[in-house]
Amino acid sequence: MTNVKILATLIFISLLFGSCNNNKNDSFDLIWSFEYTKPAEALSLAALPPAVFENSVMIAPDNQVTLLSLNSGKLKWQFQYPSGKYIGNNEFLLEEDRLFLSEADGDEVYALSNKDGSVIWQSILEGREFFDDANDGMDDLYIYITGSNGEIFRFTKEGNFDKEYDILQFTIRDRARSIRILNNQLIFSQRFRGDECPTNVCGRILSIHKETEEVLWEYRTDNGGFIFEPILLEDEIIYAGVTDGPGEFVALNATNGEVIWKTLGIIGQSYTLTDSMVLVNDGISLLALDKFTGKELWNTGLAFGGGDGASNIGYLNGYVYHAHSGRLYVLEANTGEIVHTEERSPDGSPFQLLAVGDGKVFVQTFNALYAYTVWE
Repeated sequence: MTNVKILATLIFISLLFGSCNNNKNDSFDLIWSFEYTKPAEALSLAALPPAVFENSVMIAPDNQVTLLSLNSGKLKWQFQYPSGKYIGNNEFLLEEDRLFLSEADGDEVYALSNKDGSVIWQSILEGREFFDDANDGMDDLYIYITGSNGEIFRFTKEGNFDKEYDILQFTIRDRARSIRILNNQLIFSQRFRGDECPTNVCGRILSIHKETEEVLWEYRTDNGGFIFEPILLEDEIIYAGVTDGPGEFVALNATNGEVIWKTLGIIGQSYTLTDSMVLVNDGISLLALDKFTGKELWNTGLAFGGGDGASNIGYLNGYVYHAHSGRLYVLEANTGEIVHTEERSPDGSPFQLLAVGDGKVFVQTFNALYAYTVWE
């Protein structure tokens, strides 16, 4: 074989393998990593995703809140409850200068300074029990904390206990699963069973007046319960997926509870919004719904399945990022095509929750937080 033929053969082989292996691309690079200073706690690791704001990224997988520099991963501060209790919230309640936390074991609410992690105030509500793994809410004046026994507790942002809502009075005996506030409305989601639920897998989203507690509207479904994932509120529209039963995803007019669209047969283990789509992890695949009609745009199956509510979804600049069955996937948002896969993290443990922002992808594992460049 001539040298020209040998060279041509080598080029062909190189192109063939290069086109088959989407894991080799210089545009998805590791920028920095931060190793946790304590062992990861399973419930926090699986429930509370990182949060990106201003020039920082916040995590809490190891029994403490950690704030890191967005650009370098340098530690800014850490905070741990005096009890040593893991961080049981499913969302960070963040304002520009403060973080609000509820600690279930001690029935305590904290406001921390985002600048240095110092305690601005601490409020104890004796004789009450907060709910772990909660999706609490807030508005301009108050924070709303989920109780374990069918209550919602309202505190001022100065730390004063202000009001208690007994949501069991509204016929369904279940705690609030997710709380959102819109003007004078206190909106919360629930699951329920029993005589009122013929399928034994039912859910409700209820709106009450946050001062008078008058019922403003109600949405019920027998296609599944609203259990884990928080309902999303954007532009006076609620987007919500059930996590058991036959499945549905629904968009509601948040001012009156009317259904804008409903797509059946979908289990919303996790979901997020883009300008034009709702991206949903249904446990075995990632799919996109038209944000305005609910029509399915694409559905991409993922290897080995086994995804759950811990497998959250990020979107930035036309690409979707999703940790599923330990892998990290990058998909083209318009088509759902998988353009890149990281099989395992640099420390060998599975990829978990993630966040995107400032041209970076931040992904937690059992041992560390990794910052990558976004796909281009």
